[in-house]
Amino acid sequence: MLIFNKFVISYNMQFDQINIYKQNMNYNSVLNLKDLIVLQFKTLRDLTVVNYPGLLKDLELHYFMLSYKMNMKCSLKNFINRDYLIVSLTDIYINSDWLERESWDLYGIKYIYHQDLCRILTDYGFIGHPLLKIFPLTGFVEMRYDDLLNKIIKERIELTQTFRFFYFINPWYNNNNKNKN
Repeated sequence: MLIFNKFVISYNMQFDQINIYKQNMNYNSVLNLKDLIVLQFKTLRDLTVVNYPGLLKDLELHYFMLSYKMNMKCSLKNFINRDYLIVSLTDIYINSDWLERESWDLYGIKYIYHQDLCRILTDYGFIGHPLLKIFPLTGFVEMRYDDLLNKIIKERIELTQTFRFFYFINPWYNNNNKNKN
């Protein structure tokens, strides 16, 4: 097959889904999946991203495609780092326009040849990408209303390390209820 080239790390088949792990995602491999007479993955169902902080290639990009002719699904997975440029698939799948904008907004994945790569789920003044695991849970800024000034104030959040205390206790484990033999 044309899609199983030298960049494929591994592939397997589970139930009615083909899982393909690629080293470098390229435009032609997705085009081959769509136009291959045997498979015909004509629909892009979803595009998702998984973040693995601490790795060299910390983002895993998942393209989920569907073939109505063969009643099969395909999962095309690719490991990338945040600075890697991905070629936009809007010429192949028109619905990838929204999906790529969403993954850029939430994870910071950069797509080249994309016509309108702008924020859709966060505010235009938003700094950073909220679904990256390096993003703080409280955010970077806080907005509050000040009664004395009669206006909304925007302040940067500064947390010292003393306020960041985590309890690593399993709530389902109880020392009193141990099995006594």
